Amino acid sequence: MAYLGPTVLNWANGQIGKQVGAGECWDLADRALKNAGAKSSADYGPTGPDDDYIWGTEVQLKDSQPGDILQFRDYVMKTKTVIDVTFADDSGWDNESETEIGHPHHTAILSRNQAGGVLAVLEQNHGGHHEKVRSTSIRWTDSNPPPTTVHKSMKRQDNGKMEMATVKTTVEISITGTITAYRPQAR
Repeated sequence: MAYLGPTVLNWANGQIGKQVGAGECWDLADRALKNAGAKSSADYGPTGPDDDYIWGTEVQLKDSQPGDILQFRDYVMKTKTVIDVTFADDSGWDNESETEIGHPHHTAILSRNQAGGVLAVLEQNHGGHHEKVRSTSIRWTDSNPPPTTVHKSMKRQDNGKMEMATVKTTVEISITGTITAYRPQAR
């Protein structure tokens, strides 16, 4: 049996910037699968607003391929960034920020399973406001890349003068919830 992923992905790529169906995340996957001659979640079980949809044969996320359908449940990606600015006299400051991306119940199409736990996906309704189809990246594993350090001219907070500073940036990404990958199956 031929793998339907390329057909699913090709159709979905053609929808970038458009709204598919009623604009729900489910609509994009459903139409892409039907266009490829594959079964949709309605063929596998309930499709209520809070059901965990089944889109085909479940595969390990690490083995997922372009065109596979991803089902999110209680997914949260938190990114914490700490910037430490230090001048030659050891004065300076720290700046900490945190962002969060959440998908309590979401569906997307895998466009690329990148190295290091990063997935490139096609999705719509990613913020719950019927947003159009877009391409974006998410993580499925935690990540603590090594800090980066640069030397650059910075304005001091104590006297307003520009001086060379060491700027160290540390990023920590943590993932909670689940992403389940499904391989499309022919009708």
